[in-house]
Amino acid sequence: MTSAQTTPPVMRRRLGGLLRSFRKEAGLTLPQAAALIEWDNTRLSRVETGQYQIKASEVKALLQGFGVDDQAATSELATAAEAGQRNWWAAYADVLPRAYADAIALESTVVRLRAYFPQLITALLQTPAYAHGTIFSSPSPTVRKNADSLVQVRQARKSVLTRPENPVVLDTVIDESALYPRSNAHSDVMRDQLLSLLAMMERDNITIRIMPLDAPPHPGLTSNMTIMDFRHPWPSLVSIDHIRGGVFLGEPDDVAAFSDVFDVVLEAAMSVEESRDKIKNYMEGKISG
Repeated sequence: MTSAQTTPPVMRRRLGGLLRSFRKEAGLTLPQAAALIEWDNTRLSRVETGQYQIKASEVKALLQGFGVDDQAATSELATAAEAGQRNWWAAYADVLPRAYADAIALESTVVRLRAYFPQLITALLQTPAYAHGTIFSSPSPTVRKNADSLVQVRQARKSVLTRPENPVVLDTVIDESALYPRSNAHSDVMRDQLLSLLAMMERDNITIRIMPLDAPPHPGLTSNMTIMDFRHPWPSLVSIDHIRGGVFLGEPDDVAAFSDVFDVVLEAAMSVEESRDKIKNYMEGKISG
């Protein structure tokens, strides 16, 4: 299988984008900034667009030249420049589209996730059997062929929620309709999934709320969303999944708009305690589809 020994492209692009922002804040043109470390314009331009790998020492030299005295930001960017170690998802490079690998790379560095997927349980909370069912429902023969490997990937991703140090904080809303088994044949799968949700709700870093069937219309119905927050100085992103993969939105206005929508979704959802009771009722068969 293909190995990955360099910083993922998405991480290079984000690093380059931040360097460009710091350069512009310093009021420097591309030629002026390149001259700080005796580079030509083309090389720095390629760094800023994520096409060229930069060393930690070069990051520090540029930021010093830009007059950046934020040591935390400098350390974070320098560390990112050296993040070329082999990551676990490299073992699945033959089945992972580039965009999916980018998403996993970002997910591995996130500190907080806010997620809402209408009629579907968030991927990070899916059991293997539930995940297999959702993945195998794809119309793509390639996806179905690689379903077992993709389930392994989805399960490995969950480690960000359970790692001993600094687990990701997850705040998610699940539609009540997602708690129904799709058929009697899947009742055991759904029961195990609900048991898993209840177990995950015991973790301090995970908050799960249920959107009731009788909830009024809300703006979250128009799109799934995952809002990703990172350590300083990395800007937040919004990830939207679709049939061909997904898209990232990074403009501050876009992030703010989706954050506002998520807040409205939270207001329409049940409390955590009510949500726990609702899941228990479905699991115990007190509510059936």
